[in-house]
Parts: sequence; C-alpha cells; structure tokens
Amino acid sequence: MSVGVRGRRLRLVNGLFILCICGAIAAMSTTAPSPVAMMARANAQQQGDDEDQERQLFAKEFLQARGTSDQRRNLRNPRGGIQNNADPASLMLGITLWRLRPANQKDDPQARLLEQEADSEVVLVGERVGSDSRFQEGQKVRLGVESPRTGYLYVIDREQYADGTYSEPYLIFPTLKTRGGDNAVVAGRLIEIPDQDDRPFYFKMTRHRQDQSGEVLTFLITFQPLPNLQLSRKALKLTNEQFSQWEQKWKSPTKRVELANHSGKTYTKVEMNAGSNKTVLLSRDDPPPQTIFRTIGKSREGLMVTVPLRYEDPNTRKN
Repeated sequence: MSVGVRGRRLRLVNGLFILCICGAIAAMSTTAPSPVAMMARANAQQQGDDEDQERQLFAKEFLQARGTSDQRRNLRNPRGGIQNNADPASLMLGITLWRLRPANQKDDPQARLLEQEADSEVVLVGERVGSDSRFQEGQKVRLGVESPRTGYLYVIDREQYADGTYSEPYLIFPTLKTRGGDNAVVAGRLIEIPDQDDRPFYFKMTRHRQDQSGEVLTFLITFQPLPNLQLSRKALKLTNEQFSQWEQKWKSPTKRVELANHSGKTYTKVEMNAGSNKTVLLSRDDPPPQTIFRTIGKSREGLMVTVPLRYEDPNTRKN
C-alpha cells in the first residue's frame, strides 16, 4: 500500500471519529438540561417540599388544638377551648366544602343524607372539594366550619358580579332556624351550614343575575357576641356600612393550605355525628378540615376569613 493511500485512510478515520464526537456533544446539548433549567427544577422541588411541610404543620397544630378526651368532656365551660390567644392555632379556621352527589354502593351507608322530593327519596353523600373549586349552576353544597379558638361564629354571604362589585351582605349564620341561634364554637365543635335538620340541608348554587360570577362567604370569629343583631329564622340583611366596619376591624392577610390528600374523600359517620350534636367534639384522630386558614392577626378579639364559591365557566366545561 502506498503512503498516499495510507494517509487518505488515516484522514478518513480521523474525520469519522471527529464526527462521532460532535454528534455526541450535540446530543448531550439537546437532552441534558441547562444549569438554569436544573436550578428551576430544584427550586420547584424545594417549593413543593416546603408547601407539603407547611400543610403537615398546619394540620398538626389544628388537630392538637382539639384537645384530649378529658378536655373535650367539659363541653359547657369556655375553658374547654383555647384561651391562650397567643397560641398559633387561635388564629386558624378550618373550612370544608362538601359537594353533594348521589350516593353509590361504595359510600358509607351511615353517612348518607336523605332528601325528600315529592313522592320519592334521593340519597346524597358529601364529597370534599378544595376552596378553589368551581361549581356548576344547580350544584348542591354544604359547609363544615371548625374553630380552634373559643368564640362565636358569624357567616356573611354576598353575591359577586363580573365587574367585581357585590350585592348587599346577608348574615346567613346564625339564624333562629339553626340550633336556635346558638353560634358558640370551641375546639373540636363542628358547625354545619346548613344544619342537617334544615330543609333543605344544602345551598343550591343559583345565579340571580346573568353576570353573577359566584358567592363570597365571609367567616368571622369573635371573642364576644356581636351586639344589636336582631336574629330571625331568615338571613339577616346587613348594611354595607356595617359590614365595612367589621372588615376594617377584623380583616387581615390570610395564609391558606389545602390538604390535598383529603380532597375527594366522602362524608364520614364521625363528621355526621359531630355535625348533628353540639356535645360531640371531634378528636385528634378524626378527619381534619379540608382547608385551613391562618390569619396574620390584626385583632386578638376576632378573625375574618373570606372564601369565594365560583361558578364554572360553561365555555370551558369538558364534554
């Protein structure tokens, strides 16, 4: 073999080798994440871990506030609830939204709700949903409220419209129709709205105006009962000035956590018993609320939490 031929073959081998190296580098550059992407992925993972730890912390503090069995026996004494308002749980409020659906064979038969309709009966069961859920018009909804702080619960409802304005506020709880107007709360006491004995025992999501985007519920816990409220069996209409004064006094920034691993779970016999009997308090081993709010306390005399119930956009509904 001549030197020229041998040289040409050597250059050909070297060229192929270089092409392979370049191809490998190009493949690595297209498949391997960049340092920026790797950092973003790590930050997202860390944020997810932090949020999970926060959810666990909120749930732990909330459940611990329910107290021991000895503390729960003293139901009528306010000291059975939290009196130390510096306790982290005293600035918390637990809310569970229940979306009602027809019961099936897998649902606990002892946690079903029976609705009478004309000549028939409809068996319903509650299913937990997050506070950011959207509801179809006509959807039946119930609320569960639990305060680790001893005090008094008030719930105000306002319609919200597409332009961001609100209807006049109505005090929907307490009323004389539910528990005779008793709105006292202590750690572990579950308040259901509407009550199981109310007829109907649910709210029906119904637009009263075409441009209505949802209902906005405001939950208020006060250390002392609010004066000069003339309760009746119906919701009490409030003035905008009155509600604005309450907001100025008690509204403050709020941190919300959703207990994702409980979403979709159905109403239990334990929750049904606690909701129907104010002398039955939930224990630390019972289900926590679906959504836990913590306020950055503006006033140690009360706390306020707002939860919007949004209508589902019919244009984005899946077929």
